[in-house]
Amino acid sequence: MATASSLQVKSAQANTYASTGVSDVGTIDLAVLTLDDLGMIRDCSQACVQVFGYLPDELVGRHVSTLLPQLPETELVQEGRINSRLAHLCHCAIAFQARHRDGQCFPSELFINRLDSHNVVVLVRSLEASSLNGGAITAKPVR
Repeated sequence: MATASSLQVKSAQANTYASTGVSDVGTIDLAVLTLDDLGMIRDCSQACVQVFGYLPDELVGRHVSTLLPQLPETELVQEGRINSRLAHLCHCAIAFQARHRDGQCFPSELFINRLDSHNVVVLVRSLEASSLNGGAITAKPVR
């Protein structure tokens, strides 16, 4: 099983928290989701409370589109690899729409990687407090 330090995370701050195992990653609005290949949430970090308003136990068994409405029909894995279009959009730091428990949508940045042969890890960083993109949601549905 891969460790957090083996994940490819673009954000230097997020990478520092992930590699050191600091438990207070919620202060940087970084939620970690472990999904199966079909997008069902298998596990998630405590930061989901701050980012999405859900306790981790409430999310297990739900589809990732509960939190990321642009991904309802997106194949996360194609031919054993992360969907190349989705990986490209994440690499380019395109903002994705995320949804809080109360229904409010907010811009977020995704980092996605293959965890092992049956799991995908997605790091979601809220851009609400960021001026990187002026708060605008620029992403289109991923196919």
